[in-house]
Amino acid sequence: MKHSAWHLADNPKLYEPARNNNFEFVVTGIDTLLKAGLDDAVAHSANSFIKNAQETIRLSVVSSSVPHFSLGKIEVKRGNDTIKFAGTPTFSDLPLVLNDYMGAKTKDALLAWQALAYNVRNGYINKATVYKKDCRLLEYSPDYQEVLREWVIEGAWVQEVSEDPFSNENEGKRTVNVTVVYDRAYPTDANIVKEDE
Repeated sequence: MKHSAWHLADNPKLYEPARNNNFEFVVTGIDTLLKAGLDDAVAHSANSFIKNAQETIRLSVVSSSVPHFSLGKIEVKRGNDTIKFAGTPTFSDLPLVLNDYMGAKTKDALLAWQALAYNVRNGYINKATVYKKDCRLLEYSPDYQEVLREWVIEGAWVQEVSEDPFSNENEGKRTVNVTVVYDRAYPTDANIVKEDE
């Protein structure tokens, strides 16, 4: 027996569609960041820090990929046959697009997170414990009352930051493209009650 669209309408709790725009990308451990490229002489002045960087990034994200991995393949040949075993996983990079809010200093926050790994002014690379952060990708119900899916992203850091080119013939908003790399990501249980953050 075939089910029509009326079957979906009669069972709204089962067939409520998930939406692409009900999500948040949250970075932890970066509430206050030192602005990128500062030398030691000015590193501790009042204007040297970006506060609320975690909230700025969270509210600026326009789009995010979903974490995925692929497994390597180990082949063993014997006679005329081949059998395959799972190899090591490779996690794909995570591209993000963010609105460049001037007042919130979105781009500055992203560059400061990237600078935790490498300071371009002095060529200094930090230890991983400084620049690797844990993140979460949260997918919400349309009313934002429950988390449908949550991915925990461990050991994340900013590999690349780029932005739209300037153009006198383009009046559109500026966005920032970010490539986040990470060690591993995994989904947690769904239907989590939303916490006040």
